[in-house]
Amino acid sequence: MFGRKSGLSLLTVLLASCALAACSDGESTGGTSSPAASTASGGESSGGTKTGEASGAPFGKFEPPIALTSVMGTAGWATFPDGETWDNDNRWMKLIREQLGINVKWNWLVDSTQYDNKVNVSIASGDIPDLMLVSKKQLNQLVDADMVEDLTAAFDNNAMPYLKEQVADALAPAQQMATYDGKLMALPQYGGDPRDSLVTLYIRSDWLSKLNLQAPKTIDELVQVADAFVHQDPDGDGKANTLGLGILSATMGGGSMGGFLNGYHAYPDIWVEDGTGKLMYGSTAPEMKAALGRLQTMYKDGLIDREFGTKDYNQLKEDVVSGKLGMFYGTISESALIAADLIKKDPGASWVAVALPSVDDTPAKPSVGVSVSGFYVVKKGYDHPEAAVRLMNLFIQKVYGEDKEGTNGDNKNYAWVDNAKYAMHILSPVQGYIKDYNYQLVRDALAASDPSGLNESLKETYDLVKSTDGSDPEKWQQWWIHQPAVSPFEVRDKYELQPDGVVIDKYFGGSTKTMDEKMSTLMTMENETFVKIIMNSAPLDEFDKYVANWKKLGGDQITQEVNQWYAANH
Repeated sequence: MFGRKSGLSLLTVLLASCALAACSDGESTGGTSSPAASTASGGESSGGTKTGEASGAPFGKFEPPIALTSVMGTAGWATFPDGETWDNDNRWMKLIREQLGINVKWNWLVDSTQYDNKVNVSIASGDIPDLMLVSKKQLNQLVDADMVEDLTAAFDNNAMPYLKEQVADALAPAQQMATYDGKLMALPQYGGDPRDSLVTLYIRSDWLSKLNLQAPKTIDELVQVADAFVHQDPDGDGKANTLGLGILSATMGGGSMGGFLNGYHAYPDIWVEDGTGKLMYGSTAPEMKAALGRLQTMYKDGLIDREFGTKDYNQLKEDVVSGKLGMFYGTISESALIAADLIKKDPGASWVAVALPSVDDTPAKPSVGVSVSGFYVVKKGYDHPEAAVRLMNLFIQKVYGEDKEGTNGDNKNYAWVDNAKYAMHILSPVQGYIKDYNYQLVRDALAASDPSGLNESLKETYDLVKSTDGSDPEKWQQWWIHQPAVSPFEVRDKYELQPDGVVIDKYFGGSTKTMDEKMSTLMTMENETFVKIIMNSAPLDEFDKYVANWKKLGGDQITQEVNQWYAANH
């Protein structure tokens, strides 16, 4: 449940708001989530009489202070500056106490790998903290058992305007996941705008120039480029050692084959409308078979790495950085995690990010899932449920700011600190990751040669970009992503500006009963079938058998459960 999501969301923020050195360090720490949860009590007791009253929402301070006990899952990779630890009076604890009048106390801390089990024990015993982070399955249990507070009024009366603005737009699916019968029963650990995780096609533009090729707009053109990259010695070393299209067996995320599948209007691992008003699982659609057939042909022709079925993300990255691979699908994060590392090794290389090539005249649309890492629940009977909302406000204010311009943001002290060496944001008992507008703000300021509207952090980014022509490898990533003609951020923004330009998962109701029992097996079957087909160890018609087995082994029941939810919530 709690993986490496929340740090990656914040890495996305920083990619467009900090120097390269502060961003590219994110590979070892990027995408980290701290399953932190807290519990609050009036005064120094654990419930009963209210002893603290707050004014001035959304950042009102409780007077006298209230206690807030908490449980947390710690991340083993994390280190902090001298004098600060997970459970001492660190900068987040001081900030929360001084600004909100909340004294945070941890009931227990456990390694994040054990957090989910520990929470299950707490729920089973009935001894839950006043505020804690839970999974969707655990939230369902708590709501059914009437163990958590309705947060509707607390949110309506205390959420900062910027959070409400985002909940009405990019964060709406996450909010709906926490809503039961019209009541907000938890605060989502927001995962940002799901569209921000879409993939674009990254290509070595120096290779295109050398071979006198244009960036591909169609699948046929993509295949032609892949063929040229394999057979026409784009690196000029006289050896047949370069690859065509780099893909992983994963179907979503950076490095995956998902962008190629999207080029065939196939949308893996998400639920899409079937044309009759109901939802179907995208991985079983007929368009998927056509896409797999083309990948099988490319594999036969040597345009896909022979070892693609066993390669992981780091191996794909190594292919890029070693100069063997010049085309792959990536999110905006790959600008720092992969593309920039090549430039450090080979400053003469260059990149361009382009929209997804399509198999026909219909533009390809990237597909994305809805990301919520967990849900913050407040124990039934707790006197100050609004404390949870104010903690969320404070996190967003310090990490993102109070508006699109990042006004009053203080991420240098409370997010990534000391050139991204320390991830201080994971010490906060409540965390949420929202949509940021840093790229657009800096891009527009650069176009106007006017940084006067930027906050201090973005002004530094503006100055950095203005100080280089892209020839300095240490500054290259920030320079490159702010060149609209080649930037993956610009491609992403163009997709997001189009009505329905991105296919977003239509189902976000959490794991159903049959999903809990069958989905892991079905996903394994899907992955194995797709890899076998692409590597030509199974015929293309194996896809039809996969679809039939998927339905028979639980898929039909899951589809029924999904559509019951869809009918009730659509």
